[in-house]
Amino acid sequence: MKQIFVFFIFVCSFCNFALALDTNALQKRLKELTSVDFKVVSNKPASDASLLIVQSPSGERLIFLASSDGSYIVPLNGGLPLSEAKSALRASVEGVSVYNKDLKDSNAMKVLQKYTNYTLKIPAATKTTKTTYMVLDTMCPYCLQEVNKLDSYLKDSNVEVLMVAFLGAKSQKRTAGYYEELQKVTSRDDKIKLLKKVFTKEYDPKTGNDKITKEITESTIAAGIEGVPYMIFRK
Repeated sequence: MKQIFVFFIFVCSFCNFALALDTNALQKRLKELTSVDFKVVSNKPASDASLLIVQSPSGERLIFLASSDGSYIVPLNGGLPLSEAKSALRASVEGVSVYNKDLKDSNAMKVLQKYTNYTLKIPAATKTTKTTYMVLDTMCPYCLQEVNKLDSYLKDSNVEVLMVAFLGAKSQKRTAGYYEELQKVTSRDDKIKLLKKVFTKEYDPKTGNDKITKEITESTIAAGIEGVPYMIFRK
């Protein structure tokens, strides 16, 4: 944690930490949610725990469970809702997740706007303001799954795609080739064909725009987008 410069700190103590949970009810609910027979081996109240939310210079927020004397912290990467109840703990954890997603979405949109001439824009089958934004890598199998759903997306949403090269030299080569070809396609059908083509195993371009590929990839990482596919849905 010494490497993180914190300029925003929010600490909240939860009195309900001092209350032991109903062990049987907890085990039952865990099985309902996971289909696994978990056994609670310890159920001790913690009256000295606080929730710590910190914000890094990039704006991203992190959440920790901290001892009251500040000598020990536990990172919280998410939570498992056991009911529909909106506890203060759940509200804080989910609030941080929503905040970080909104921040990344905003940063990603700035990159898309900056490189609008290199963003593949395909209009929906019927006129709409709804748009699905995608950040993809041609070597990513999960990105391929999204491309395979392209026709479904286009039924009621415009689609805009920014391609990055996160996954090695082959990804760099294919993305560079894609950006070179992108400048030559104008019709809706040709744009769809290009997007599907660059995700085939056979796609092996001989030339490409390496400079813009590197620039867009670095800008996307700087925006906090380090995994693909990254999706934004706007109405």
